[in-house]
Amino acid sequence: MVTSKPAEVAAFYQQYFDLEITVDLGWFICLRRGDASWEIAISERGHDSVPAAVSAVTESSNLFGFIVPDVDAVAKALTDGGVQLETQPVDEVWGQRHFYVRDPEGTFIDVIQLIEPDPEWIAAMTAAAAQ
Repeated sequence: MVTSKPAEVAAFYQQYFDLEITVDLGWFICLRRGDASWEIAISERGHDSVPAAVSAVTESSNLFGFIVPDVDAVAKALTDGGVQLETQPVDEVWGQRHFYVRDPEGTFIDVIQLIEPDPEWIAAMTAAAAQ
């Protein structure tokens, strides 16, 4: 992602989603959770390595999803830290308890806890798929 505040955005992901910095050049920071095979790369807006057309976009259109063991604990940590949730935690019939929040750059994050799906929903989806 491209931001004018790479350190602040990186700190947000470290504090609330247990990501660890793997590279920190100040203007470029990479984060990873554990031994995951993916990283989030953060570049400073306006840096020579970032194309001008990319730096010109200031509204984030990204949506990240993080699976966590306890959605309510993450929601509480965020609100205790002064972060406003975009939605409150809600249970979905397809087997997720989740809420949305934005990082300091405005990127939407879907914070997800996997739960048991509703048996009636599964039966309806199974029946619909069989038709």
